[in-house]
Amino acid sequence: MALPTAQQAAQAWLQGAQGAQTKWVTNLTNTQADIVGRAIANSNVAVSNYSQSINSGRWAAALQAVGNAGIKAAASAKQANYGTGIQAGESKYAAKIGPILAYIGAGLPQLESMPSGTTAAGVARATFWIQYMAGAKGL
Repeated sequence: MALPTAQQAAQAWLQGAQGAQTKWVTNLTNTQADIVGRAIANSNVAVSNYSQSINSGRWAAALQAVGNAGIKAAASAKQANYGTGIQAGESKYAAKIGPILAYIGAGLPQLESMPSGTTAAGVARATFWIQYMAGAKGL
C-alpha cells in the first residue's frame, strides 16, 4: 500500500474537516452532556496539565517552533474570524454593556459635583471614580 504524499494527506484532512463542520455543530447542539459542569469539574486537571506543559518546557518549545512570524502569519490568515466573532457576540456585548453604562450614569452626577481645579481635588475625584468603578465588578 502506498502512503499518500504530505500534500495529499493535507488535502484529505481539509476536505474531511470541511465536511465535518455541520456534523460537529449538530452533535454539539444535540448533546445531553453537561459541558460546562464537566469543564468545571475538571479544572484541576486543566491546571495540572498546563503547569506540566510549562514546567517541562513543552509550552515554550511549541511557541519557539511557531515563532513570531508564524503567529503573525496565522493571525493574518484568519483575520476574517475576528469580525465574525465580534458580530456573533454583539447581543452578549449589548446585554453586558447596558448595566455598566447605567452604573456609570448613576455615578457621574456625584463625580461632576465634586470640587475640581486643584491637584488635591483631581486626586479626590480620581480616587472616588476608581473606587466607584470597582463596585461595578460582576455587572
